[in-house]
Amino acid sequence: MLFRNGAPVPLQPKLADLLHALLESRGRVVDRQELMRRVWPDAIVEDTGLARNISLLRKALGDEGEESRYIETIPKRGYRFLAEEQPADPTLVRRSARRLILAGTALVALALFVWWQFYRPSRFVPSSSGPWLAIVPFACSGGPLCETAFAQSFEELLAAELSAPGRIRLVSPSTVHRYIDNRIPVAFMARLLGLDLVLEGSVSIRNDQIRIIARLSDTHSGQMVWSAARDLPASDPSGGQREAARQVAAAVNFFLSEQKP
Repeated sequence: MLFRNGAPVPLQPKLADLLHALLESRGRVVDRQELMRRVWPDAIVEDTGLARNISLLRKALGDEGEESRYIETIPKRGYRFLAEEQPADPTLVRRSARRLILAGTALVALALFVWWQFYRPSRFVPSSSGPWLAIVPFACSGGPLCETAFAQSFEELLAAELSAPGRIRLVSPSTVHRYIDNRIPVAFMARLLGLDLVLEGSVSIRNDQIRIIARLSDTHSGQMVWSAARDLPASDPSGGQREAARQVAAAVNFFLSEQKP
């Protein structure tokens, strides 16, 4: 890490490599070809590219005056790092150590709070239960049924069907909606809630048919591990909802039972 007057200075990776190469040869002239070979071993870099990066590094070091304090240009040869190594100020070292201790203590406290808030085992949930799963709100499109919270009703029926067998630990739909309403990304929500899987999908209404597509995704890899589509008649949406929820829940439970060792 590079600090200037106690403040961190961000460096692009190649600038950091260039500074490292110069520091390793402090006081010695480093040939241009040697620098380019050490910093860009797998690429061809012209002298102008090296000079541009040296200029950027000087700017990061605050070495832009007429007389160089850190990086000296040796015409037709290369560059030399001038500044000598100096022992650190004990006061600054102690101050930095205190800051690190305080930062470490704060991180530990935050980790304990997150564990207590989100991951502390509940006496109501058996430790041998199945994976944690949440139903993400289904997108609904294509007709006036969407305005009657058709998709939300389907999600609630699906939650009831999934929680009935007791093989899945299901997060409450109201909890999921709070995260979604606050625009928290699904991937981040999954990490906060310790989810293993999310069940999401869509409801599409076309003329006399309603199509429900459900997808099951692994929260750790982001990969879709299961999907299915169910069609139901628009003439009997309530009955179709119940039947589609039953079929999707049965298919999800069957899929998860097949994955057990």
